[in-house]
Amino acid sequence: PGARVLQLGAGFIGCIIMEALAKCGVQLTVVEMGDRMVPRMMTPKAGGMIKRWVEEKGIRVLTSAGVQRIDRGSEAGSDAPLVVSLSTGDRLDCDLVIVAAGVAPNVGFLDETPVHVAKGVLVDDHMETSVPGIFAAGDVAEAPDLFTGAHLVSAIQPNAADQARIAATNMARDRVHESRLNGVLAINVLDTLGLISSSFGQWWGEKPEAGGSGVEMVDEARYRYLSLQFKDDVLVGATSIGLTQHVGALRGLIHGQVKLGDWKERLLANPLAFVDAYVARSQQPMALAR
Repeated sequence: PGARVLQLGAGFIGCIIMEALAKCGVQLTVVEMGDRMVPRMMTPKAGGMIKRWVEEKGIRVLTSAGVQRIDRGSEAGSDAPLVVSLSTGDRLDCDLVIVAAGVAPNVGFLDETPVHVAKGVLVDDHMETSVPGIFAAGDVAEAPDLFTGAHLVSAIQPNAADQARIAATNMARDRVHESRLNGVLAINVLDTLGLISSSFGQWWGEKPEAGGSGVEMVDEARYRYLSLQFKDDVLVGATSIGLTQHVGALRGLIHGQVKLGDWKERLLANPLAFVDAYVARSQQPMALAR
């Protein structure tokens, strides 16, 4: 307790580490290069709300800041064990520095092989690599996105479980490809010091010229937020804070690529009606986009 701790990174993993450190009673400063907390899963407004929540809990958060150097205190004229110099010009005395800046697939061992890699191991919708009979799944796999078809690594448990099932099924069937991945869907649910946030699919939205539109509901006083993003009449992404009931309906609408029809206009007028939209539209077999 009382130790001066600097944490680098305020992403998904960083927020989990931050909560553990806060429970230890340390003097915690979090430095994030992005312009908001959890920038890879939250809109600017939502990320700003999470930052304010965290700061109210006594944690200092510096966004749009990076570390330039870390020196031993004795070499920097300080009695602290470490001195951290930031891109903002700040110099912070620290007892401990923790790096929580994310992870990347370890694919270097495949460099001299015929298996194609980018950020991860490239696979098709059968989870098969560029070499027939070799499959990859989970955090190491770079699979097609549900909406764009572009390959991406989505290091989350639900996608890993789906990919493992499909890869195992196709391997067991001796490459009779009967099991296919419907596409990778971004799914994030995070508890930050008691504040629940979530995002699904293309939470950042589509451009208007591509048929994109969206709506935001903001209640900063109660820490409640909901963003819905559409492409034509299909919900393609969502972001929420402080909503813990039935958010699975958002995932269902997005993953099912459900055609909303006139329910889109209802949701633009009242985003909280997403459960009613799910019940009304997902139960109709013809509602699914194919």
